[in-house]
Amino acid sequence: MPPKPMLSSTTFDKRESVTVITNKTNRRVSFGGAKLAEETEIQAQVHVPEEGCWGWVVVAAAFCVTFILDGIALTFGSIRPDMTLDLNISETITALINSIALALYLIAGPLVSALINRFGFRACCMAGSVTCSLSLFISYFLANVGGIILFYGLFCGVGFALINMSTGLVVGFYFEKNRSIAIGIATLGTSVGVMSWYPINSKLVTLAGWRSVTLFHSGMFGMIYFLAMTFRPLLSLNVVKAEVTEEPTRTVTYLPNVAAATSQADQPDIAKPSRSVRLFAAVKNDQFPTAADVVENNEESQILSSQPGPSAVSPHASKLTLTAMTSKSGISNRQLQQVKSIASKISMNSVTKQQLQVNIPEKEPKKVSCCGRLCNWERHVPESRPLYRDDAFYDGKVERLPEYQRSKGAVVDEEKTGLEYQLAVSRTAAAQDLQERRGVFTTAARRVLATMMDPNLLKLSTFRYFCAAGFLIYLGFLVPVAYIQVRNLQAGVDPRHCSLFVSAMGGFNGLGRLGYGLLAIKFCPIKLSVVGLCTGGAITILSNVSFNMYFQYIYSSLFGFSVSCVISCRALMLVKLYGLEKLTNATGMLLLFQGIGSLISTPLAGVLSEHFGYTVAFIVSGASIFLGGLMLARMYLIFLNEKVLVLSPSEGSNQPVNNKK
Repeated sequence: MPPKPMLSSTTFDKRESVTVITNKTNRRVSFGGAKLAEETEIQAQVHVPEEGCWGWVVVAAAFCVTFILDGIALTFGSIRPDMTLDLNISETITALINSIALALYLIAGPLVSALINRFGFRACCMAGSVTCSLSLFISYFLANVGGIILFYGLFCGVGFALINMSTGLVVGFYFEKNRSIAIGIATLGTSVGVMSWYPINSKLVTLAGWRSVTLFHSGMFGMIYFLAMTFRPLLSLNVVKAEVTEEPTRTVTYLPNVAAATSQADQPDIAKPSRSVRLFAAVKNDQFPTAADVVENNEESQILSSQPGPSAVSPHASKLTLTAMTSKSGISNRQLQQVKSIASKISMNSVTKQQLQVNIPEKEPKKVSCCGRLCNWERHVPESRPLYRDDAFYDGKVERLPEYQRSKGAVVDEEKTGLEYQLAVSRTAAAQDLQERRGVFTTAARRVLATMMDPNLLKLSTFRYFCAAGFLIYLGFLVPVAYIQVRNLQAGVDPRHCSLFVSAMGGFNGLGRLGYGLLAIKFCPIKLSVVGLCTGGAITILSNVSFNMYFQYIYSSLFGFSVSCVISCRALMLVKLYGLEKLTNATGMLLLFQGIGSLISTPLAGVLSEHFGYTVAFIVSGASIFLGGLMLARMYLIFLNEKVLVLSPSEGSNQPVNNKK
């Protein structure tokens, strides 16, 4: 854990006092005495979750979006044989088309996250909808393999990533207590989509061919544009806590001067910035203090008088100021009720001297035409940056997080606002960052890229094993879904059931997500993943033993259930190993390895099936998944033997203290 920031105050002139928040890791003295830290004004901002009402509308919309997106993206195997015959190409080349799309689905995750932080969930999801719809529509007319790879593979893959990341993250911001339930319901759209779309596609291909099916898919992706309209921005508050004085107070901190530190990195006493920081010229999230560090009362903080005379700690009462980042006309009635509810939770009695002030701007927004709203991508987005939260990728129960428990226990009941957890996991933003109104790759985007693409985690042996496991799992994960229909048809299984095997995988995958989510409350998510992956890999190898229809249904069901841990337990494992503050970084790096595995997966299976048969392809697939499970087991042994974590069952999670490099 990084050291807790120290709060102090100083006076710049007779009209204002400045609260300085310095982190011990960022102080000037830690840079060899050179002036390699720059003073930066920061602001504390938080989202206010709705916990119901419109939040459940967002859940329903996210379910429908994932139903369309993953249902179509993961069932390419149903149209692959007809596409292979129509284009007169090898099965390997056809498999490459979809593997490129699925690889970008994952690899483009950090880039899309940066765009989300800049433009918001709704704009990115809409952009993904338009990209996918147009790409598939153009693919309908193409007869050239290169063009289909470009539009169906490359452009459509980018659209997949925009939709997937926007939909996967937005639900978590609408809920706090019911977060895991809401995300679980939304992600079930993947399982239901795979279960439904495979037989639908198979039937439509036999009736009209793959081109007509692709045109139909283009229309379905167009519907996502309207579903994304429900992803309206949440109420965002600028939070300031200060002593009640007549002097205005602004808050600053010291952050590394990337350019100066890079130019003097050859000196032995200079801390060299990471490659991602130098590449994107932005400071990472963990260098910023949290919003709670800024607004909480700290024993070491003091307000120095701007008037002549000896400095002393101000005897005034503290005041909490909440300022909405949107004008009153842009706030719904429910959001106004939320602000009033927050105000009512602060007891204004003699026990506490804290005061509360809520500011809602009255300024009316400028009227913009419909075309302007849809096309003006460089307009300023006033809402707080969602990817500045440490728990953006967390999909478990927040009550089990140490950050949640500490945030709730650190404040007495009389002073609770209901925003304690939001403040504890929200990193502050530089004032200049929030004022940037032009450009795509602004500080908001570059800071996320610098955080998610930081390679320093690869210095940890456990994370190297984790990434290797992610590569191997995705190397074999997609093969059964893509090839089980063709393999079983070739083996003489009743054609009426061949498309239903994938439906069985999808249905039991949904049950597995729910099951693993419940089991992870009581058991270690790493152990659950090891058991699930080893089981899924072993039964995939054994699926070649018999092609009896019932045996194949049993295999499909067990496989779908066992490998569902890949998604259900990912965030839980990363938090257990590296803590919540490293979740964003670990997720970004892991997505790259998983994407590379997806890129190789089905084309490799196509080559193996053409030269050695589907039996070998399934054996290699099962062996990859099984080996991925063993890699996680090895990682867990290192995690235990080196005492990586201080085990504390009462906290419900663990905090990393050491790791082998």
